[in-house]
Amino acid sequence: MRGRILVLALAGLLGWSVGGCATPATARPDGGIVLLGETHDRVTDHHWQLQRIAALREQEPRLAIGLEMVPRSRQAALDDWTAGKLDEAAFLRAVDWERSWGFDFGLYRPIFAYARMHRIPLIALNVDRDIVRAVGKEGWAALQARPDLDLGRPVPPSLDYNRYLAAAFAGHGRGAEGDALNRGFRRFVDIQLLWDRAMAARIAEARAAGVPLVVVLAGSGHVRDGIPRQLRDLGYASTALVAPEPGAPSGI
Repeated sequence: MRGRILVLALAGLLGWSVGGCATPATARPDGGIVLLGETHDRVTDHHWQLQRIAALREQEPRLAIGLEMVPRSRQAALDDWTAGKLDEAAFLRAVDWERSWGFDFGLYRPIFAYARMHRIPLIALNVDRDIVRAVGKEGWAALQARPDLDLGRPVPPSLDYNRYLAAAFAGHGRGAEGDALNRGFRRFVDIQLLWDRAMAARIAEARAAGVPLVVVLAGSGHVRDGIPRQLRDLGYASTALVAPEPGAPSGI
């Protein structure tokens, strides 16, 4: 209940409307990992994520929050934010938010404020853009030059995930045909697997280091299939939840 009151107070201060939203049913983190899927630019998804985080914190106060939005090279900035060493402007510069993520920070501000208020550890899950570009050009072999990542080989996408990625690839308006189209799609899949595997590896590292509950904020496509599939390959179970469509009940 205390977590719910704090969420409502934060929402009021920041101009969020959460009237009529019941406290969401707490997910059971049987594997110590809960994935909260979002549509990045939909503010209601972030309302829902914050409510979930607050509910899960009441169950496990030692939780950490994993973030797709931040590459692992910027972990020190997350630590400084949680410790109260950086104001917002300095934090955004330190994580290079505009270039590394680009979505309006205002969508995420209440979650970051809540984490700071309660000194909840934040974990950078993603990889830097130069690594993404290298994999986009050379495929997974590009990671041979980055042994520090030590991601292993990702599990191939499931049939359903491959269909989802094919639809997403087509939606990008690719103009190539034939072999060029096939090569482009393979590289697109390589990049998605890079993100999925890198995030799963960081989550697994946190669990292995003794974090009892990792709550992950990531895009719904990664959450529905990509990250859980890679986590299973690494030996970890997870609970995956995706934000409901606007107007749907907030409890799943």
